[in-house]
Amino acid sequence: MARTKDKPDIPPGTPLQRLRPMLITFLVVALIGPHLFSAYWLNTFSTVACLTLVAGTVSLLYGQLGMVSLAQFALTGVGGWFCLRLVHGTGMPFELALILGAIIAGLFGLIVGLPALRMRGLYLALLTLMVAAAFQVVVNVIGFPDGGPGWAGHVSNGQRALIQRPWIASSDTAYFQYVMFWLAIGMALIEWTRASLPGRAWGLIRKSEAAAIAAGVSVVRYKALAFTIGGALAGLAGGLIAGLNGQLDNTGFPTSQSILLYALTIVGGSYHWMGAVFAGLLIRALPALLNDHGVDGNLANAFYGFALLVSLIQGRKGLAGQLADFYKFVRVSRIVEGSIIWGVISVGFALAASHYGYAGFAGTLFITLIALLFRQAIPGVCWLLLGFFGKRVQDFAEDMEAAASLRLSRVIEALGGVADHRILKRGLNVAFIGCFVGWVAWGVFDVDFMFAVTIIWAAIGLRFLIELALYPAILPLRQRLDERYPKPFAAYR
Repeated sequence: MARTKDKPDIPPGTPLQRLRPMLITFLVVALIGPHLFSAYWLNTFSTVACLTLVAGTVSLLYGQLGMVSLAQFALTGVGGWFCLRLVHGTGMPFELALILGAIIAGLFGLIVGLPALRMRGLYLALLTLMVAAAFQVVVNVIGFPDGGPGWAGHVSNGQRALIQRPWIASSDTAYFQYVMFWLAIGMALIEWTRASLPGRAWGLIRKSEAAAIAAGVSVVRYKALAFTIGGALAGLAGGLIAGLNGQLDNTGFPTSQSILLYALTIVGGSYHWMGAVFAGLLIRALPALLNDHGVDGNLANAFYGFALLVSLIQGRKGLAGQLADFYKFVRVSRIVEGSIIWGVISVGFALAASHYGYAGFAGTLFITLIALLFRQAIPGVCWLLLGFFGKRVQDFAEDMEAAASLRLSRVIEALGGVADHRILKRGLNVAFIGCFVGWVAWGVFDVDFMFAVTIIWAAIGLRFLIELALYPAILPLRQRLDERYPKPFAAYR
């Protein structure tokens, strides 16, 4: 469709446009999550939300300033330490201790960021890594506060005391929503600063500090602001983890976790808020899923190394950046159409499964929704794994698949059918989606693997048949929506 001056394909992005999809996503997860997950997975995803916030601070420093800080996980421990100490030592409410702990962690973040005024790159990474190692040594010596006497507040021999969760979030369900609320606030602050004056100043500093100074930008002020915000939000996440478990353990903040958090933020994508979400899922949910299957969660480290290598080969955008590029050309009509069809299919399958006793409503609904979403997203990313073998291998595989699909489509057309010129690629994607989502559903919802795979493939097939049958009626509606509204994801830059 031709572009016009009045209806450009890429409207200018505003802070509100960048915040809206993120806040809607967090709201939906907070409302639906408690109805889908067990107590174990609610606690797991509460931790994922906290780690997502910490990963957001890593992406803020690296994505905006190009600063490699390996001390963010240590600052998480700082916030958690002071939150516990204030609650045990003064008996103040958890909410106030949480905020004060975040402020103190922000001051520590500012101190850690002072060397960034003079150095960057490898030297800054090594310095912040030493800070993380120093924090680990200090914590191993004094421990985390647990109701004991003295300045450290640590019980040497005796029962450790647990802090109480806030009265509005005493249950697992309520605390999960409580954590999602703080995650939304923290990530909204990061995205707002990225899209406003500080973000523009950080971008100029990253390109050239000399040019930033010539343009009147205070390099000292904006670098200090970035490290302070990063430290405060990391400390906030530490306080939330302390509230979730009632205590913190000395072994919970090793130096290796700081390095792993940075690496997985790069894998997820440091230039988009979804990258922090991917990092949180990889660092906590993936090991939990393996442990739930009776597999050692440390096996995930092998996947992390492979994923980082692929991410570096494909570029620095990460998974989130690649998905954003893929969806940049998706129009409103496809979103509306897909949402309606997906909703009808998912609710229908969930009602049928729960009525006949094959599986629960929530589990079946989750399986079908995730499968249909993956069916839309996987074509843009699953073939990227071939990049591990080099660009030539990837291009060769794509060309071979395209040629084979073209020949197969001609055979289908000769038989009087409707041809799909990427039929092999789509078939492989559907097979991959069925096995992967079925495996996840088996671990999280305890749904029979073969039943889950059958549901997934049936839902994808039904979606294809519905679109094929309704295509003549849907096409005019698509054109009207596309003429009236621009591409929604193109606004994010």
